[in-house]
Amino acid sequence: MKRKSNCLATILFLIYLALLVWIILFKLQFSISDLDKVRSINLIPFHYDKEVGAAFHLTEVLENFLIFVPMGIYLQMLLPRTKLYVKFMLIAGTSFLLETMQYILAVGRSDITDVLTNTAGGLLGLAVYSMAARLIGNRIKANRLFSILAGIVSVVVIGLLGLLLFANR
Repeated sequence: MKRKSNCLATILFLIYLALLVWIILFKLQFSISDLDKVRSINLIPFHYDKEVGAAFHLTEVLENFLIFVPMGIYLQMLLPRTKLYVKFMLIAGTSFLLETMQYILAVGRSDITDVLTNTAGGLLGLAVYSMAARLIGNRIKANRLFSILAGIVSVVVIGLLGLLLFANR
């Protein structure tokens, strides 16, 4: 049963990673030609263009934070014996890699704030899973709970993406 649960968590994690790349690199676009050709980099944390407005920036920070929470949860599920600093490096490294790819591919603005907020979101995911496992009292039951929740979310997201794809034709 443990192996079956781990297999499901692995599949859901791979789906999450694919969606993460599509959201961050391809900005939910179905065609590469629809992407903005932007190559910029901001190395000053929480420094924003004042013309866009504070509400936009707050929303972007919150979205960047929330999108990495599942990564922390998945890492806790899939790598229970791995040290915290290794999980931290995986989260920060993934965020840094995606920001670097945005710059290399000229498909977005690379921003240190995104790396910081993504990493903080992943750390929250690590904490949420740890607290839930302690409350439930069993990692196997916690894995089952999070796998069911992730499965439901994955089905809903894939269904919505299917509707978007169908509507764009």
